[in-house]
Amino acid sequence: MNSMKQIHVILELGKDGYGVSFKEVPNIFGFGETVELAKKDAEDVIKFYIECLNEVKKPIPEILLGEYELIFEFDVEALLKYIDGTVTKRAIAKASGINAVQLTHYSSGLKKPRKAQRDKIIAGLHKIANDLLEVS
Repeated sequence: MNSMKQIHVILELGKDGYGVSFKEVPNIFGFGETVELAKKDAEDVIKFYIECLNEVKKPIPEILLGEYELIFEFDVEALLKYIDGTVTKRAIAKASGINAVQLTHYSSGLKKPRKAQRDKIIAGLHKIANDLLEVS
């Protein structure tokens, strides 16, 4: 069975919106004023990149040959900004076990969390979502 290749796209908070970068395809970037526009730009910038490589007769990276899917991941600062107003930092703190003040530092960009902290935040958000799904 042939599985589709995955390209991980990181959404990062910028001054005027969200930037995108690609883990498996370095040195290309995109931007959008909203998450939705940033995701659209990610798709467009890869197509444009392939067109440019073809035009100058440069090899296309293996991962971009054939079918692939984009897997979008927020960095913590962008994630906390994106859900601000939907889920409180206090609720995230309770579900993740990370202090609300520390979450504020992450959301402001003052500090960057380690991977373990990011994983706790994501697990906490999943717990909140699962709890909400239980409501009838």
